[in-house]
Formats: sequence, structure tokens, C-alpha cells
Amino acid sequence: MQKSVTTHPVHGQDAKSKMYIMLITPEVAARLLEFNKDNRPIRDSHVRRLARIMEAGRWRLNGRTIIIAKSRDVLDGQHRLWAVVESGVSIYSYVVEGVDSEVFDTIDTAQQTRTFGDTVARGPERQLRHRNHIGQALSWLLRWQTGITQYKEATHRVENTDITAMLKDHPNMVRAVERSMKLRSLITPSLVAFVYYMLSNRNEVLAERLMATLDDPSEAGITDPFFKLRMYLVNAKQQKRGRDPLTVLAVTIKAVNAAHRGDKIKGTLLWRSQGNQAEAFPKLAI
Repeated sequence: MQKSVTTHPVHGQDAKSKMYIMLITPEVAARLLEFNKDNRPIRDSHVRRLARIMEAGRWRLNGRTIIIAKSRDVLDGQHRLWAVVESGVSIYSYVVEGVDSEVFDTIDTAQQTRTFGDTVARGPERQLRHRNHIGQALSWLLRWQTGITQYKEATHRVENTDITAMLKDHPNMVRAVERSMKLRSLITPSLVAFVYYMLSNRNEVLAERLMATLDDPSEAGITDPFFKLRMYLVNAKQQKRGRDPLTVLAVTIKAVNAAHRGDKIKGTLLWRSQGNQAEAFPKLAI
């Protein structure tokens, strides 16, 4: 199925080029790739990423084009076409045909990647102030749901479409981030906001105690888990170690679990991720 759209010739380009919307089925994608003689290196990880988006039904007709040269080589869109083949999912896409091959070097040379904050900024105005932290906090919540210890792996990559869906389902994360900004000199706001949000949904009193102690530990005893957590964060900042976000989250969750049980901690609060005494990533036991 094709639908013609109005095009305007650009100075210096062939007026015979044309643009339309095409349904790209796996068969159509394979045929376009078959004509692509000037094959360039394919990044398999990127193809798999796009295929996952298509399989999840999150691919949208967004204005990006598949550019076909006069020679039938694919100047732009090769990874998208391979993703259609790999996923078996048909998508609609704008297609531009009849472009001079010489323009290849000008494609995607000044493209700016959109951040999670850019995605959040498209929401209500009240979300603009801390949009980057809101986006990151939502990404940690999604990673928690899908396997947090694999968050660096390509298969667990969080997409902007994921953030849009998460913000719709978890609007109170905005408040959690706003509450956490006061602690930004001690801990990354998105990390503590993620824990605070989860804890607030299970034990609001304990959640507020966590935030109050991190802000001002004067009312807590030296064996209080939250006092120990604050000391851990202060020491990590001073010694410039322990900044790995997964480690910070693990130690924070261990402190929350200990506080929930009413435990006192006399030693140092730690999470051992390696070695003979390696620990599994803690679950929120509330």
C-alpha cells in the first residue's frame, strides 16, 4: 500500500526523487536489501534493539525516512529493514527514492540523541523542572521490574517509549523526585527517588523516615540502618568510591530492609557483589 505525499524539490538535488508512505513487510524489506549492493557494516545489537521495539508494538510512523538511491542502494534505513526481517513485523515508513548516492556522507551527521528528560519534557509543565531526574528514576523502576542487575545489557536497554508509558503509569514519581532533590549533594536524586517511590507505596512512614534521616541524622542513633546508610554515602563521596549506581541501590535497599525489621547495625553497611562472599542483589522485603 502506498500513499503519495506532496514533495518540494531542494536546490541541487534531482527533481525526479519522490517520497511516499509504504507498508514495509518482511518480504518488502528483504527485497529492498537484496538490491542494496553497497552493503555497509551492520550493528547486530542495533538491529536487535529495533526488532524488540517492533515486536512490542511500540514502533510508530514518526517522519524518519528510508532513503533509496537511484542505484537502488539503501542510503539510510538498513538497520530498520533488517529489524523488520528479524522481527517478522510489518511497519509503515516514509520512503524517499531517486536520491543521488553522493549525499550519503551528509545523512545523520548532526543528529542529537533524545534523552529521557526530553521525553518527560513533553508532559505537563510541572514536570519540566527536574525532567532528567524524573526520566532516570522511571528507568530504574523499569529495570527493577525487568531485571535490574542486567541493566547494562543491550537486551535491557530502556527506550524513550518506555519512559512515556512509565510516566503515564507512575505519575507520582514526579513528587518522589521533587522530594529527593534536597539530598542531591549526598546521593543522585533519581536513585533515592526510585527507592523512596517504591517504599512510599508499601510503608509511607518508613519512607519518610528514610528521607528525614538522610537529610538530618541528628535524631537517629549510630546503629540505625538509615544513619549507617548516610555514613556510607558520605564516605563514598569523600573517597570517590562506591559510585556505581547498582551498588548504591543495593546498599540502600539493605538499609531499608534492616530498618523495617528493626535491626541495629554495629558494623559497616556493605553489599558484596563479587568474591567468595558475593551476595545476590537484595529484594525489597516489605
